[in-house]
Amino acid sequence: MTKAASTTVKESGRKPASFRVEDVEIAMPPEPENVPEATKTDAEISSLPGLERGLRWGSIFLSALGGLIGLLASIWLYDYVLALIARDDWIGWAAVVLLGLVLLALLMIILRELVGLMRLGRLDKIRHEADSAARQNDKPLAVDVTRRLKRFYRGREDLAWGMQRLAGHEHDIMDAEELLRLSERSLIAPLDPVARSIVASSAKRVSVVTAISPNALVDMLFVAAQNLRMLRKLATLYGARPGFFSLMKLARMVVTHIVLTGGIALGDDVIQQLVGHGLTARLSSKLGEGVFNGALTTRIGIATIDVCRPLPYLEQQRPRFRELVAEVAGLS
Repeated sequence: MTKAASTTVKESGRKPASFRVEDVEIAMPPEPENVPEATKTDAEISSLPGLERGLRWGSIFLSALGGLIGLLASIWLYDYVLALIARDDWIGWAAVVLLGLVLLALLMIILRELVGLMRLGRLDKIRHEADSAARQNDKPLAVDVTRRLKRFYRGREDLAWGMQRLAGHEHDIMDAEELLRLSERSLIAPLDPVARSIVASSAKRVSVVTAISPNALVDMLFVAAQNLRMLRKLATLYGARPGFFSLMKLARMVVTHIVLTGGIALGDDVIQQLVGHGLTARLSSKLGEGVFNGALTTRIGIATIDVCRPLPYLEQQRPRFRELVAEVAGLS
């Protein structure tokens, strides 16, 4: 019984009636039905009322349009070849031969792109498995990584001595990390100085051209072209042999690696720490822009080495950003 009800009974002078707590009904808020879970998968979210998707007309349109264009191109090519053969003269047969060369070249380009993508994927897989074998001291995995690494670099004249050295000592090593160190020392260490030289020369070229170029658009195009050329050289050095699409995939991998490892912090404070506060204060704007672009190219080159190198740094030292930038700026 509440205080208000007790006061009313006392004022009326009547004896309050006896009651039990069980007779009192307490109104409780109704429990919500169909309470969603705290976390749901994408499929469960998509199946919620109002979020379910019907037919994807955009996908149907693009698929149908692509099929129609492919069918029309096939019909045109078939009719064109028949018309050329029907001429039965040297012009028709010359056109057929040229068409065959075009198709053959297109097929070889497609095969080269596929091989480039496959080799880039093999490099990435070998690197991740080598890192796992070194951390977990997994000898069978280290042996498998070494075997695949030898198969990957088979036939390269610049690594022939390293191949012989690795084959002569790999069976005497019992530790997984030591086997990977021997593989790094024999096959990867000879490539690292060349990779460092490629990065340094590309960064110097970018710095000089940016500093003397009067057009900002020319600067952007040259920096982009030079960085893509550097990516191709580094990937080829470590065995990827990239085509166009595999080069674009490599560029995406490099950007992702840079973001995951801390991004590109190349402001004025970093440049001042590298070349000195007094010197940067006396630099012209174009010369400072050249130093900045050279440092940016250096950072991209180091990230590319990290992505393309088939083994982690176990015994060798990773290229230092500040040392390379100082070398590019001519301060080393």
